[in-house]
Amino acid sequence: MEILFKKTFRKLLEQDGQHAVSSAKLLSVIKISNKSQLSEAFIEYDTDKDYFIEEDIPLLMLLFLKPSNNNSKNIFATIRNWTEEKECFYQSQIGNDFNVVIENL
Repeated sequence: MEILFKKTFRKLLEQDGQHAVSSAKLLSVIKISNKSQLSEAFIEYDTDKDYFIEEDIPLLMLLFLKPSNNNSKNIFATIRNWTEEKECFYQSQIGNDFNVVIENL
């Protein structure tokens, strides 16, 4: 399975801060009613101020665990537009590893 990103967001960087992770384990899927439930700080974190999250549509927050060489717990979240199909798919994949694919590379 793959999770696609439009660019190398800071949240995707390995601990060295130089390279994006190549995989991550899906930990949780959370349905969010709309963008108003997200803080500005979270939106900045999620988008690096470089991506627009639509206002009045349901969303999914996916929580992933990055691989670690030193057994640290490094988690990142990402927001996706909600559909029932997407929610069912991601719920069924909790605990599985995803290849992280950066589209601009």
